[in-house]
Amino acid sequence: MSQKTFDIANLSENLIDFLSELEERTEVLLTREGVPLAKVMPLPMEQPATSKVGLNYEAMVMSDDFDEPLPDSFWGL
Repeated sequence: MSQKTFDIANLSENLIDFLSELEERTEVLLTREGVPLAKVMPLPMEQPATSKVGLNYEAMVMSDDFDEPLPDSFWGL
């Protein structure tokens, strides 16, 4: 990823250029009199959520008696 530098003293004059660089996926280094202050990075491109049927197929196993009542000994009765 490329990088561009902007001095904060001139940032208001170059705001459109600053935002354009971010839109073009460019990292921007903000400086004050040549001293680095911050790095502004564009957010990662989001990919559409995809559902994969059967991704974890049979990852969870349920016993045959899952819905049977628990014995009284479980409840301490």
